[in-house]
Amino acid sequence: MNINMEQLTVNVASKESTSGHFAINPKRVEMVDEINETRFVKGDCVLSTKNHTDLNMKSDCLITIQNVYDPFSKMFQKSKD
Repeated sequence: MNINMEQLTVNVASKESTSGHFAINPKRVEMVDEINETRFVKGDCVLSTKNHTDLNMKSDCLITIQNVYDPFSKMFQKSKD
């Protein structure tokens, strides 16, 4: 018996991200804060991106966008990756 199940892949990165960060096979992903782009990922999943190591998450997790300090503008801005 050959079963082909598609993976559910949800982008959990910032809209400005150039690489994307993905939750693979979560039960549910909810946006809890649109301004800070914070998401709640329900269920075991794999967090994956092309520029970091994959993480096997064994529980629910909260993902939010990192803010970095730009010394030239002297302001915080959302990280692009």
